[in-house]
Amino acid sequence: MSEKCIACYPRIEGKDPLTGGEPMETRCMAACVGKIRMQSLMRIGEDGLWAEDRWHPLYYTIRVEQVALPLYPQWGTEPNGYYIPPRHSPRGYARQMFGPGVDNAIEKYLVPSRELLAVLQLWRASQQIVFRYDVIPGPKVFETQIHGKRFDMYNDTVLGFNKSGKEVARIQVEEPIYIRPAERVNWL
Repeated sequence: MSEKCIACYPRIEGKDPLTGGEPMETRCMAACVGKIRMQSLMRIGEDGLWAEDRWHPLYYTIRVEQVALPLYPQWGTEPNGYYIPPRHSPRGYARQMFGPGVDNAIEKYLVPSRELLAVLQLWRASQQIVFRYDVIPGPKVFETQIHGKRFDMYNDTVLGFNKSGKEVARIQVEEPIYIRPAERVNWL
C-alpha cells in the first residue's frame, strides 16, 4: 500500500464516477484556500513539446505573458510546475530561484495587462480543469499609477470552459461588495 501522491488518478483523467467524465483538479488543488493554484492538462505536439494553445489559461500565463516561471531553470530539469514569483522577496533571491525572466514577470504581475488580470480570476474558480477561456469586455472601473506606469482596471467577465467546451466558470474582475443590513449586524 502506497502513501504517496498518485495525482488523484483517476480524477484528473475524468474517470472518477464523481467527475461526470470531465477532468477534475486534484484534491490538494481543490482544497487550496488561497486561490493561488491552477492545474491543467496541456496539448502536446508531435515534437513532444507544448502545442500552441493561445486560449488556454496556463499557456497564456506561461508562454504568452511569461508571468509564471519554472523553479531553478538553470538546472535544466524542465519542470511542469510553474510559479508566479513573489513580489516582495529580495530580487537577488528571486533571480536565483526563477532565472533571468523574473524581473519581467514581477513587473507584468504588478501592473497586469487587461487580459492577464481577467485570466488570473480563473485560479480556483472551478474544480473542473479549465482548458479554454474567453473574456467579455466590461466598463472601466478604476485607474491609477503603479510604479510610474498607468494601470486601468476594467470589470471584464472571464469565462472558463472544461474539456468538452462547457462553461464551468464565469467571474467578473471586480468582486461584488455586500453590505449587511443594519438589523443583521454582528459586531454589536
